[in-house]
Amino acid sequence: MNTLKSLLPTKVKTKVAKEIGYVLYEGKSNIDGSNIVGILTLKTTNVKTGQMAQLWILNADMNPVETSKLGLDGGICGGCKLRQSLGGACYVNIGQAPNSVYKAFKRDKYPSLSIKDYSILNGLKIRFGAYGDPYALPVEILSSLKSVAVNNTSYTHQWKIGNEVLKSVSMASVDSIEEQKEAISKGWRTFRVANEDSIILDNEIICPNVTKGINCSECNLCNGANSKAKNIVIPIHGSWSKRFN
Repeated sequence: MNTLKSLLPTKVKTKVAKEIGYVLYEGKSNIDGSNIVGILTLKTTNVKTGQMAQLWILNADMNPVETSKLGLDGGICGGCKLRQSLGGACYVNIGQAPNSVYKAFKRDKYPSLSIKDYSILNGLKIRFGAYGDPYALPVEILSSLKSVAVNNTSYTHQWKIGNEVLKSVSMASVDSIEEQKEAISKGWRTFRVANEDSIILDNEIICPNVTKGINCSECNLCNGANSKAKNIVIPIHGSWSKRFN
């Protein structure tokens, strides 16, 4: 004998795909006008940062390995002296995570997310610039991300421009004690890469990940000038560290 339940259509459970990231921007670089893309990925295996969403700033027309080889990374990295294309000691392994993110972008794995919908990112801890300088993106994107993040890390070599939004989001990446003092005089907090022989200034501390094993998601120190914390110094690290001068 049939029952009511047996005669009703069977409900098929469908799996809703969970997004792995979003394209936040595709357009001209704020640095040099080249075509770039800003992509936020939501998960990471990076032990140093801990679980933070990662913002990747990439050349939109060319994979990051070729971009670096051809010296066309100015639009994403600005005048950073650590660029591998300039013979610098940047720690990022461009052929790994940045290249994987670029390939996924080209396969349309990341839907676009407009600023008005950033509320779905509420409560995230965000690393601004897992690769690339955040100033390459429109400052409206930076300030909107900052407003929904519970913690962020961010570093820029574009600190001499004096942008107040960038200053509130980012540490000034400085390459010498002289630059550190100049950036401080302009109201920035600083992040300085140094070798083992470098002195530590009274207004600096060594990155707590190095001294205490605290990851970035728990630290809250590299989030721009709004913090009253000391400035950060970190020993040079990464595969290209021998290039550091």
